[in-house]
Amino acid sequence: MSKGKIMLAAVEVFSENGYHRASMDEIALRAQVAKGTLYYNFPGKSQLFKAIVKEGFEKVMVRIQADLTAPIPLKEKILLTVRHHLHLFLDARHFSHIAFNELSNGIEQDVLDELNTLKQRHLAFLAGILEEGKCEERYLRDFDANLAAAGIIGTLQHMCQYYLSHQDRYAREELERDAFMMISEGLFNKVE
Repeated sequence: MSKGKIMLAAVEVFSENGYHRASMDEIALRAQVAKGTLYYNFPGKSQLFKAIVKEGFEKVMVRIQADLTAPIPLKEKILLTVRHHLHLFLDARHFSHIAFNELSNGIEQDVLDELNTLKQRHLAFLAGILEEGKCEERYLRDFDANLAAAGIIGTLQHMCQYYLSHQDRYAREELERDAFMMISEGLFNKVE
């Protein structure tokens, strides 16, 4: 129970303050646990950071993999990919902020390497879906699946950042529709 409280509090603190300015004292205070409990579960800030990002990526990947291994058309798989990532960037924005913005050289190298490996696994998974679609369904353009996967993630991340600062102008459904349209228009050949 304490470990979960610590991780939730740490996500908020890392997101609000950044990795360097986040302190274990503030995390313990926010989690309402003793510092001894915090250090019992996580010997240092970098290990706590790694645990948060690793668990978050694994949850997202499991959820996406469960949906995308179903025998559904490629366009539906891409729509589900867009939805899952919009959820990640909007509903789990504290996590997505630290996962995509706080991976810096100030973190211990072994932790940084492991977290970058997780990001690369996630991109490789998405690239695999696109590559599979290129082989199975001839209406995809010829593109590098790795670059396309990175582009999709980057596009969705930036669209969500813009949306969050302009929520009064757009409905979330519009964001999903426009994101899917932009991504699918770039991937699919025009069908005459």
